[in-house]
Amino acid sequence: MTPTGPRAHTGSRRNDAARKAILDAAAGLLVAGDGALITVGAIAERAGVGKQTIYRWWPSKSAVLLDAMIHRARQVAPAPDSGDLHTDLRTFLRSTFAAAPDNRSLLLGVLREAMADAATMDRLATFTAARRDELGQIIDRAAARGQITSAALPTTVVDQAFGLLWYRMIFAHEPLDEQVADDLAAALAAQLGTDQEG
Repeated sequence: MTPTGPRAHTGSRRNDAARKAILDAAAGLLVAGDGALITVGAIAERAGVGKQTIYRWWPSKSAVLLDAMIHRARQVAPAPDSGDLHTDLRTFLRSTFAAAPDNRSLLLGVLREAMADAATMDRLATFTAARRDELGQIIDRAAARGQITSAALPTTVVDQAFGLLWYRMIFAHEPLDEQVADDLAAALAAQLGTDQEG
């Protein structure tokens, strides 16, 4: 929903309400269409701020869209805590994979840009680290509950999950659907030595 008027000028200081409005606006535009076609002007108009406010806080359109994806991912694919690792893996992977098609064109575009621009690579690394941390929390909580019985390294398990995600996003040779999320959750749970009946 577009605000009725512009927000108050915030100067050089980040204003939490304006920042949230910008991230919500960018996330909404990502869901509605192709991220490669979104403009900073469209984000600003939807958020009720000036374009200069966005450029004051983010160096590029890619930067604000990546932050918007982190913001949205925490809403649609948070780290669940059911008390069972296999259930939490399945829930997390299902929601993560379901959100991937909305972001595919943007992520591939950012990846191309990042290959030639260190600042974009840093921003992309921040995005991927945020998602890895969410999955890492699920594994850490399971370890604290004594549900992990193997010597598998959590970082390797996380790499496998996101490696499959990125591989299928890049090459689009197989779907990212609930079935592959369930299969991957079962495989990772087995690798970690957990009971898969959850």
